[in-house]
Amino acid sequence: MSNEQLKHKTYLAVGYDDRAQAQQEIGRLNNGVAAISFDGEQGLWYAKAGTDKRKVEPWLPDPNMMKQNSDIDPLLEFNHVLETAGFLLEEPPMMDGQIHRVATQDDKRGQKSGVYAVFNDGHPVGWYQDHRNHNEPQKWHASFEQADPTARLHQKAHMANIRYLREQSLNQKQQHHAKRCAQLYRQLPTANSGQGYLNRKGVQAYPGVCQDKKGRLVIPLYDTEQNIHSLQRISPNGFKCLKKGAQKSGHFFVVGDRPLNANEPILYAEGYSTAASIAEATGRSVVMTVDAGNMPKVAEKISAKYPNARHLFLADNDHKNQINKGVQKARESANLVGGHWLTPKFSTEQIQHGLTDFNDLQISSSVVRVKKQIEGYIERCWPELKYQKPERLQPPLNSITPVSSTLKAITTQQQETVIEQVKTPEAELKTKPDNPTQPPKSNPKQPEQETSKMPMPKHLYMRYTSANGKSYFPNRNSAALAFIDKGNKLQTRLEHSKIILDLLAIAEHRGWQQIKLKGSQNFKREAWLQAKIKGMEVTGYKPQPLDYQRLTQQGINIDKQSHQTQAVKPQAQPTTSPPKQQATTQAKSQSALERFKQRFTPQNSIAKSRFAPSKEAHYEHQLER
Repeated sequence: MSNEQLKHKTYLAVGYDDRAQAQQEIGRLNNGVAAISFDGEQGLWYAKAGTDKRKVEPWLPDPNMMKQNSDIDPLLEFNHVLETAGFLLEEPPMMDGQIHRVATQDDKRGQKSGVYAVFNDGHPVGWYQDHRNHNEPQKWHASFEQADPTARLHQKAHMANIRYLREQSLNQKQQHHAKRCAQLYRQLPTANSGQGYLNRKGVQAYPGVCQDKKGRLVIPLYDTEQNIHSLQRISPNGFKCLKKGAQKSGHFFVVGDRPLNANEPILYAEGYSTAASIAEATGRSVVMTVDAGNMPKVAEKISAKYPNARHLFLADNDHKNQINKGVQKARESANLVGGHWLTPKFSTEQIQHGLTDFNDLQISSSVVRVKKQIEGYIERCWPELKYQKPERLQPPLNSITPVSSTLKAITTQQQETVIEQVKTPEAELKTKPDNPTQPPKSNPKQPEQETSKMPMPKHLYMRYTSANGKSYFPNRNSAALAFIDKGNKLQTRLEHSKIILDLLAIAEHRGWQQIKLKGSQNFKREAWLQAKIKGMEVTGYKPQPLDYQRLTQQGINIDKQSHQTQAVKPQAQPTTSPPKQQATTQAKSQSALERFKQRFTPQNSIAKSRFAPSKEAHYEHQLER
């Protein structure tokens, strides 16, 4: 029977004079490697996993050797430290190794900016931090000292083992949460551009931002290899929260339409709205670090990924706080990677109103001013990088390669999103002539009616402009193509909810009661939802359970079976519904439309397009009759 072996790394109480004896007694592992090694960072010897536990036992830290020689109660001592730091304690601190949040003197009602944790394992140690005043956790340990060097050695090894096991447990929990976050994120739909927080901040939902069933934005936080570790949720009222237990430190989200490019300056900002305002103004992608404290850690990771890149940290100017953490961390990050940092320039009146970041600058002034400040600073820091509008990346082409080398290579055409009207049996019968040998009789009044009918609702002419009646641009930005009208087909590359709503309004205006969707999942998902709200029949998209939940939240009930029945191709023989049934269906459609109008009031402008391609054939999303 084999002896019991250590399952993990274990620190030992081996003194300097005993190291040779310990190496000789413990010996080597089965593979011939020495069973113990020295950890220079901890200043301790440790036994490796797989070491014979019986040989290690004489060198394990002994709790009986750790005696406290002090008349001071560690609990009272730590309580005094927290109160001196401004913590408002309603009860004595809990020395259970868990993180606890408490209010501080500077907090408003309901806020808890203070946090602490204490570990009472022989020698009480811990940390505390006031997020308003402390940049880093403040370490604490009980004030007593062991006079006996042997007792100190055993205590040091014991605490090292406690920390190691705690770190291993924390890593396992974080890996579990990372897996759960990735699974959840893949099931969420794309964020609606009309979400309350986005409207209030005046920014759009960039690729990668999703929305949950409670209407909260969901932003993934990942590493440099695109592995998701945590999620940030932002409620319509602006409340932000992170996934409990998941790892935020060193992880980030890239706001923009393009991946990071080492040949261009890499921009950093704290929150999503600030990063989105900068991306909108400059056309560059921006690294969102969540908060100022995480900025140096993210900068270090990205600098290791792109060692030759230039870095610019766009800080929040927290001038109203005692410690300007935004500026302090931006300066620290710039010094760490050899970059530069910048804060927005406000007028005296704007500063008095408490404006701090570039999103505040956009709302109070304009996007042009944000661009002027940032691009002007980039040109001063790196004169060789005189501003040029970054090229927009086209969505990748789908392709099919042959399985056998004898087959010809087949390349698929670029993916298009199509909303195509499905012809009903009644329409097919009406278009079929009674006598196939003779052309159908023409109605001289019909061309006049079709000519006089406007191709889209009147209110959309206030939003878009077109020189040829085919390509439509937003009135406020004539360089950004919104959609293309081909008569029986409407095309767009965008996935914005406002564009989708306008395309569906055109389809409804033209009497398209049944439509077909093709293209990206995000576009089809949003178009299916909005079309169902309007009471239209939809094919080309298979809704998921979460889609039905979103539909139910809008006051429309439809089960999966009924949707599948509607998606089936109509039979050749038309069927007529009784008058009562037709009236009921029409009433339901009108009721759904009224609810839609109440919840989604059309805006007078649309978000600026992130794509401006030169060829019409490249537009990805389409509405087709």
